Amino acid sequence: MIRLIVRIDDAAMAAHVGGSPQTTYRTFDIEHPEIEALLTGGGSNSQNEFSYRTLAGAEVIASTGGEHHGN
Repeated sequence: MIRLIVRIDDAAMAAHVGGSPQTTYRTFDIEHPEIEALLTGGGSNSQNEFSYRTLAGAEVIASTGGEHHGN
């Protein structure tokens, strides 16, 4: 199980009336064995205690109508 944490920063009040930016978080639990294996140390040739793995980011890719089978 992987927990995705999305941070939402809303600066509308700061931009319009000088208020403070507001930060909220949403979490999503997903099943993705391939990513989980990579993040927990499997799926790589580097199996040593000096290797650290983290998810660097995510982006939304617009659908083109067909399935995407990328790397």
